[in-house]
Amino acid sequence: MRLAASIVLLLATASRAAAQVPDPPGPWVIDVRGATSGVPSDTAFYPPLSTETLVPARGFGLDVGAHVYLFSLGPSRIGLGATYVRLRGTTPGVAATVTTVAPQVSFNFGTVNGWSYLSAGYGRAAVRATVEEGAGSATEDSGSLASLNVGGGARWFLTAHVGIGFDLRWHRLRGTPGASLLSASAGFSVH
Repeated sequence: MRLAASIVLLLATASRAAAQVPDPPGPWVIDVRGATSGVPSDTAFYPPLSTETLVPARGFGLDVGAHVYLFSLGPSRIGLGATYVRLRGTTPGVAATVTTVAPQVSFNFGTVNGWSYLSAGYGRAAVRATVEEGAGSATEDSGSLASLNVGGGARWFLTAHVGIGFDLRWHRLRGTPGASLLSASAGFSVH
């Protein structure tokens, strides 16, 4: 009788443990990542250049973001957040800095230990280019441009609060001039 009761108790406990659902993503996360992206090459982003001058093709910099996860929608968790990206690309005599502020709504799939996401938003971007030729220098500033961003990525937590992750994001800068940029970033996440 004791053996039968022990087996029933063991099976009941095991089924309850197996039925536990891991916590969903969140409730918040902060990302600090190294980033790279193409730099606009359209001549409208640069001061007047000689025909031999090469402009930067790629920039490197920092991507910092914060997100909160508000509620569940089916299998996903809905989040709101924003990222700030600042990149600098250089060639001899030319430097271009791209800055974006990208608010996002995200759909997050997974558990608190790691999750993937898809996100989109509408923010602002700016491109500032400086050219040094001869004895002088000239600067062209795009001013604030509207920017549509779409992307996705993933985070994996190595401890209860520190993880690693990556993000791939497409930015469409609107206005005159306009440009498309594809950025990639990887680094650390804290929640």
